[in-house]
Amino acid sequence: MRRALALALAIVGAFAPAGAARAQDSLAYSGDRETAVQLSRIVDDVKAKGLPVEPVIAKVRLGALYRTPPARIVAAAQAAAARLQVAREALGASSAPADIAAGESALSVNGVTRDMLRLIRSAEPTRSVAVPIGVMAQLVATGVKPEQAAEIVTRLVRARANNGQLVALGNAVNQDVAAGAAVMSSLETRLETLRPLLARMPSSNAADALTLSPAPASPPTNPKGRP
Repeated sequence: MRRALALALAIVGAFAPAGAARAQDSLAYSGDRETAVQLSRIVDDVKAKGLPVEPVIAKVRLGALYRTPPARIVAAAQAAAARLQVAREALGASSAPADIAAGESALSVNGVTRDMLRLIRSAEPTRSVAVPIGVMAQLVATGVKPEQAAEIVTRLVRARANNGQLVALGNAVNQDVAAGAAVMSSLETRLETLRPLLARMPSSNAADALTLSPAPASPPTNPKGRP
């Protein structure tokens, strides 16, 4: 649940002015010199590739705040740098820094894949998808199945749901689950307010995002008694 809350805060950050993000674009690591050099190299490499450095710097600062061992801070920075590269490849080379940063954060959630980022990008090829990506990752962190979360958010984007509607959905499901509700029950209830919007879109041939009940189990493939 803490992960879902962190993603909710990251989604809010996607609305922050670009200048505010640039103000954080500095590595201030006061640990041992060797680690500082390693971290500076990682940040410089990220900059050289034209990727946003804020996610890497955030990992370093968080590690320093919690007195994380230097080796783990370096590993976290390297992992963030790698996710940034994957996010840009999935979202497109011309994607805005905020979109790439959102993709990096989403990829840190267990179950989120680059294909899920591509799916959301396909629903909105030209405008920012930072908020939709953040909400999708928040739903996954809350307990929604990854493929289902991606399909629901993608359909909402295609139906022209605005960022406020998406954020409200993610936060409401997160709050319901934190209060003890079953995740799928909460999702079904919260989607009711968006059902008229989604009704404008044809059902996907692959999966209907509004079919939230688990599919019935498939019958066994082998005859009974056969190994």
